[in-house]
Parts: sequence; C-alpha cells; structure tokens
Amino acid sequence: MTVELAFQFAITVLCVSCPCALGLATPTAVMVGTGTGATNGILIKGGEPLETAYKVKTVVFDKTGTITQGIPSVIKYFKYISEDIISSRIFLNLMASAENISEHSLAKAVVKFCSKALKSENFSKCANFQPVPGCGLKTRVLYKPDNVDDPELIYRIAEYEDLHKLIKTGKNEDKLKNVEKLADGYLNYEVLIGNREWMKRNFIEIDSLIDSEMEKYESKGNTCILCAVNSNIVGMIAIADKVKEEAHLAVYNLYKMGLEVYLLTGDNKRTAENIAKQIGIRKVFAQVLPSQKARKIEELQKSTGKKVAMVGDGINDSPALAKADIGIAIGTGTDVAVEAAHIVLIRNDLIDVIGAIDLSKKTVKRIRLNFFFASIYNLIGIPIAAGIFLPLGLNLKPWMASVAMALSSISVVCSSLLLKFYKKPTYGSLKTQDYLNYLHSGALSDSQFSIHKGVDGFESTGSILESIKSSRIGQFFIGKETHNFKKLDNEGLLNIPMEDEDMEMTVVHDSTKIKL
Repeated sequence: MTVELAFQFAITVLCVSCPCALGLATPTAVMVGTGTGATNGILIKGGEPLETAYKVKTVVFDKTGTITQGIPSVIKYFKYISEDIISSRIFLNLMASAENISEHSLAKAVVKFCSKALKSENFSKCANFQPVPGCGLKTRVLYKPDNVDDPELIYRIAEYEDLHKLIKTGKNEDKLKNVEKLADGYLNYEVLIGNREWMKRNFIEIDSLIDSEMEKYESKGNTCILCAVNSNIVGMIAIADKVKEEAHLAVYNLYKMGLEVYLLTGDNKRTAENIAKQIGIRKVFAQVLPSQKARKIEELQKSTGKKVAMVGDGINDSPALAKADIGIAIGTGTDVAVEAAHIVLIRNDLIDVIGAIDLSKKTVKRIRLNFFFASIYNLIGIPIAAGIFLPLGLNLKPWMASVAMALSSISVVCSSLLLKFYKKPTYGSLKTQDYLNYLHSGALSDSQFSIHKGVDGFESTGSILESIKSSRIGQFFIGKETHNFKKLDNEGLLNIPMEDEDMEMTVVHDSTKIKL
C-alpha cells in the first residue's frame, strides 16, 4: 500500500509540475501582442522589438516626412539673373531636368513647380549626374533650343520675384552668355542645386542679399535651395512642408513619459529651430549629413547607456533606423526605411510611436503576470501533489493533477488573449485637460532649446583633398572624369571638416507659445 501510494504521489507530481504554463507564458503574449499591434496599425517585426520597446529612454525624430507631412511645396521663387541673359523658361527647364532624376521629396516639389509653370513635362537630357546626400546635386543638362518664346511665363508664376537688379554682376556671368554648343545643336549647361555648403564646396560665391533672403525664409521653418548654372547662382527656391497636426501632442506625451526627445535633421539650423519650437523638442541637431545620423545614434547609445529609438521615413534614415535599438519607420516612407526598421507605423500617425511603446509595456507586463501565476500554481500544486498535506486530508489524485495542469495552460493562454482588448492611445485620448492647460499656461515659454550645427564628438575621416574631387579644379588637376555616379566616392565629401567656429553652435532661447 505504501509503494502504491508513493507511486501515485510521483505520478501526481509529474502531472502538476509539467512546465506547459511556463513555456506558454512568453510566446502566447508576444503572438497576441504583435497581432494586436497589426490590428491597430503598428507592424512589429518579431518578439524582440516588442519586448525591447518599453526600455526605450531616448526617441530621435527625423524632420522631413516624419515630423512634417512630407508633401513639400514651393512657396517662393527668386531669380537673380536677368531674363535677357537666361530666361525663366530655360532656367526652370534646367532645374526640372536635374531634379527629375533625384528621388528626394524636395526634388519632387521642384519638378512639380517647374512643370506647372512651364505647362510641360518634356525635360532635357542629363549627363554625369552626381548626387551628394545632405548637400545637393551636380549634373550637366543638354538643353535643345526650340526657339519658342513665352513672355507671359513669369506673370503666370505667383511665387516669382526678380531681384537681378539688386545683385552684383558676377565674374562668371559671361559663361551664361557664351554657353558651349555641342555638335548636335544641344547647349551644354553645368547645373548645381543644393544648400550653401554645396555652393561653397564648388567655389561659388553667395551674395549677401541672397543669403539674407534665405535666412528670412529659413527662420519661418522653410527650406531654401540654390540653383547655380555655369558657376552663377541664377535662382533660389523656398520650400515649405507643414508640421503634422499631432506632432506637438506626441512630443509632449513622450516627455511626460520621462523620455528624452531629439530632432535630427539635415536642414539648416534656422529651419530646424523653427520646427523644434513648433513641436516642443528641446534638443536639436541640424545640418547632419545622412552618413552622420547613424553615428549620432551610436553616440547617444554609448553616452547614455540607454535604449534609443529612431523614427524616420527616408532612404537617408535607413542606417540610423538599423543602428537604433528600436527603428520605427513611417509606413508611407521609402521601402528601404521600412525594411530597415523594427516597427512600422502603417497609418503615418506619430501618436502610434507612443502606442508602440505602450503596447510593449502592456505585453511585457502580461508576460510577467503569466510567469507569476504559472509559478504560483507550481509552488502551491507540487507540495500538495507530493502528499505533504496528506495528514490534513488534503490529497490530489493523478487525474485531478492532469486537469489542474490543463487549466493552468488554459489560464495562461486566456491571460495573453486579454491583450486583444488593448486600446492604443489616440489623439483624442491624449489631448487631455492637462495638455490644454499646459498650452494655455504659457509653460512652453520657459523651455530652452539646444541647437547644434553638425554632430558633436565626431572625428573627421575625410581630407580637404577628397572634398574637391568633384570640383572643376579637382577634375582639371586629376585629369580624369569624376562625375560617374557609380564610381563616385562620396565618403570624403560627406565628412569634409568644417571650420572650427562652425563645428558647433549652441543657441539658448525661449520657445514660443503654440496656438491651438
């Protein structure tokens, strides 16, 4: 009888101690969590990002297409060369032809503007197209004169303003008057489009009036690009991209969650500063080249020792998305960014950044509850099954232990399924009275912004010699073609060291109050 009873207790203990519940605790919660995220427009690629997102302490945002709507439009077009020397019809065709090859969102805005003004999408051919991320592009446009005059063109462009009378005549203006004519009748124009740094690298002087006009529009949060033809700055275009409605609310709640928030953008510091003021981000890194974004993420990871999330949408953001502990891509962004990210926001809503972190917290909490209850079950069930409480008349039969074991597994699965009732934060739920009071109280005016030009702490890996490889002087001395895009080495161009006084600039000022 004693042997039979001991054998019964052994069978009962084996049934009770089956680790099914413990084994189901994590995978069931992760499976339901990822499914719930997908239902709510948050695509999570696997269990690791879901279990890591709640640990994030720093969130870094890209600007264009992430903080902004990603639908830029031209709001101003300045021309600095007389119509007699180069007409707007030719100039707009040259710009559109060069930008039409680029995949950048700003390039698309320029092409759309030029197409509308010209009432045509028949652009010229380009040769030796050379894009330099974070700076601009350089190409040769082969323009075929058609002897068609359109004197009404400039009057159709509401954004047009002619300032050529206020600009000093450049020493290279003759190059616009005497354009190289090829054997097949095409006119050979050298076109450069980009920012100040790009013009500087190509030894093109920027008039003080042009610079002041750029500052005027950049201070309003717009992006300004210059276009030079045959070494002469012919025009400047100001492009606006509206901030997403939910951006400020998302940033406010991230701060409320105790997270550090950064803005990381390739735009100039004036534009970045204006956008940061609108959405309440206090720490900004402007004029950051694409190759530096990933390095900045790595620097934040090492300096803080905390998990860093990167939110972006473009090709230039892909290395940073892959480098971050959690890469969050906007679903409407490029395929490369979506592929590199760990989490994809299908609905292009920044509130879902909070939703992804919150869902991670809820899922991890559910996993811990599953482990707790499964462990408690074993801690209580095993002693009873072993017969410790037999003198008190408390005893379990093997079939009872089997039922209890099955019920424990079912309870863990049901516990995980409760995640299906998760409701993510929405714009309405987060726009609380506390948030409205925060806006109306003027608390934002006490916020201080830290604006940095470039990326602090980076070692320069390129030389000044490398930075002029694409310039005319470099080509002359090297004596070989360096415009071939496939063979171009941009590393030196991307890492050209700036002047000491330009490496870092910190500005502290008061934020402006946001109007509802």
